[in-house]
Order: sequence, then structure tokens, then C-alpha cells
Amino acid sequence: MEVEIHLKSMFPTGYPDLPIRMTKFVDFTMVRDDLLPFGFGTKWRKVFGIIRDAKKKGIKQILLWGSIHGNYLASFTSILRIFGFFVETIAYTKNPNLRTYNERLVRNHSHRFQCYANRSLALDAFRVRSQSFDGLSLPEFGVHPGQILGLSQFWQDLEQKIYMDLGERKITKSPQTTRAILQIEIGSGVSFLSAYNQFHLSSILVQAVMVGESKKTWLNKTRELQTKLGLKQIPICEENLIEITNNDPSLPVTTDGLNENSQPKMKQTIRFGKQNPFFENWIEEYYKENQVLLEPIYSAKTVHNILTIEKRSNEVDPKLPLYYLHQGGQIQHLDLVLSPQIPS
Repeated sequence: MEVEIHLKSMFPTGYPDLPIRMTKFVDFTMVRDDLLPFGFGTKWRKVFGIIRDAKKKGIKQILLWGSIHGNYLASFTSILRIFGFFVETIAYTKNPNLRTYNERLVRNHSHRFQCYANRSLALDAFRVRSQSFDGLSLPEFGVHPGQILGLSQFWQDLEQKIYMDLGERKITKSPQTTRAILQIEIGSGVSFLSAYNQFHLSSILVQAVMVGESKKTWLNKTRELQTKLGLKQIPICEENLIEITNNDPSLPVTTDGLNENSQPKMKQTIRFGKQNPFFENWIEEYYKENQVLLEPIYSAKTVHNILTIEKRSNEVDPKLPLYYLHQGGQIQHLDLVLSPQIPS
């Protein structure tokens, strides 16, 4: 209760301001959603429309499910509780003894909580509970049309900001003339499809970075996801998708990590949710040099790819300005850059 009161006092006028901040580097410009409150990043923008829609409909309870160690449950349980909802959570973990930052947030901000030994059991429990739940039941990763409201406004504001950064006085609505590139990782796919919907008729090319999934398998799911989100059925072009592969000889074999959403992938693709000692060391080096904390599941792989492997798609002018959206989720990995504190 004390935590909840403290958090509410931080946003006395309602939803927090979500400014667009950028950091310029030699090779690219980083859009800093990682600087939004509590490291929840772009998920602040995603949950905004869900909150507004639920309050408008008089919904007071929300049911969530997913990995207890994932950024989705950590951010959504926290934000929804801050804004007065009764939060019920069904989670899963393969290791009941594992304690993480996200896991503690999920437990502390859920009014009612259950945790299962694997994803299948949690999904079954969610399906049963949602049938009698008196409120809003959100599917895994919170895929809901309400996510598009906050994201759409973000893309509009970001588009203006990019053109100002390029020295353009007005937005160029000409997809034939690419003026800049915006890269976003594919997680749930919501951010990319929302951005693609906004930018497909502009001169900003939006590229999805495939972390742990092949183009083919993901493209098979796009139309269904667009329908669930209430987006137009716009075909995704191949040039908008970038696969990060294990072909780089500097990357050793991956090892098991904290994220538990991994599924079978193509051999040449870096497996989603697998930690890599190389990236853990590289994150520390990058932080010391740039004071930006990356996380090993998404942002570290993308930024490393930008800097060392394939800075642009072969079909795009490599001299074009590149903007990368850091979507947050890095706080759980502070141990990679901070020295452990030994009690005196």
C-alpha cells in the first residue's frame, strides 16, 4: 500500500508526461524510451489507451497472464495498479526459485496472483478464469486495440521530431523517396505494426529487427495480429524486415537466460530469450562508454548489429540517417553494469 501511495504521488495530475528524447551517436540516433518512468519504456504508451478505454467503460478489474520474469507483466501490473485497477495475474516460470526485479514487481502489484510451472498450464488457467472474470481479460503481451491509441500519437510526434532533426520544414508524404530509417525490434509485434501503419506512406522507412524469429514465420502471423489491433491489412515488404543471425564469428554459442518466452526457431537466427556472455560483457563496455544501459534480449543485439554487422538493409542507401527506438526493459539487468554492494 505504501508503494502504491508513493507512486500515485509521482503523477498527481494523471498520466505521466512521456517526452520524446533522442541521443545522437556517430552511426545512428537513439530514441530514448528507456528513460521513461521505472524503465517501463514504450509500454507506458501501449497501456495508455487500454486504461482510457477501461475507465470509459467502467471496468475496474483486469486479468493478465504471461512470464513472471518478462517486461510485459512487470510494467502492466505496476501501471494498472497505480491507476486504480484491481489486477489479477496468472504467471508462469520454469524456475520457482528464481528471483528477479520483474518477478517482484509482478508479485507486489497483483492483488490476486497464481504462478504455474510452464506456459501451457498458465494459458489453460487463464482461459478458464477469463470465462467468469468480471472485467477485462487481456491476452498475452496485452494485445488489444487500445494499445494503438498511445502508440499512434507517439509515431505522429516522432515523425515531426525526425523531420525537424533532418532539417525538413514539413513532412514528406512520399514512400518513393526514403529520407530516414526507423528500426524497432519485433517483440509482440504491436509496436512495429503500429509504426508501419503510420509511416508506410511517408519517406521514413520502418524496419523490424527480427530477434529470435524468421521473416517467414512472423509474416504468417501479421494479418491476424493487424486484425486484433484494428489496423489496416497493409502487406509488409521484405525490405522492412531484418534478421539478426548467428553468422558473426565473434558471437559464441548462447546459454540459457532469464526470459522464458522462447520457442523453436530457425537455426541461423539468434534464439530469443537466450543470454549470451558476449553480450553481457559488451553491454557493460557500451554502458561505460555511452552511459546507456542496453538489455541482452533485444536492444544489445540490435545496437551491436547496427554498429558491427549490417548497418542497413542491402536495398536501402547506407548513408541514410538511422533512428533506433530503445523500448526500455533494461532495469532488470542493472547487475550487468553495477558492482555488487558488500555489506560493511
